[in-house]
Amino acid sequence: MSHLRPALLAALMLLPTLAPAALPPQGTAAGTAAGNAARGKDIVAHGTANGVLPCMVCHGTDLAGNPAIGAPRLAGLPQATTLAALAAIAAGKQGKNYVMRNIAHALTGADRADIAAYLASLPEAD
Repeated sequence: MSHLRPALLAALMLLPTLAPAALPPQGTAAGTAAGNAARGKDIVAHGTANGVLPCMVCHGTDLAGNPAIGAPRLAGLPQATTLAALAAIAAGKQGKNYVMRNIAHALTGADRADIAAYLASLPEAD
């Protein structure tokens, strides 16, 4: 994992300029779309063209979370849980991590639905 550290640090330094928290959340409200799990898998692994980091960077390649940095488990979460959490984080009602808040702001409604569909399709990580 240490080989990812320089890339992560560089991305984290750029993130505030790519997705400022002052912008309103994009897309649809939580829970309104079914989602495309295949596209969600791509976002989770590779991020988006508008600067969203891959979920795996912080939450781990198995999406089991990373307690050392406070990143929770994502694998196996119900769609509604993921959608509600992303909406709450983007609105500043949940969590205090500015990186995650910027990510949630930068995700479109379709991105959120696709990620939620993919995460729900996974077995719960141990």
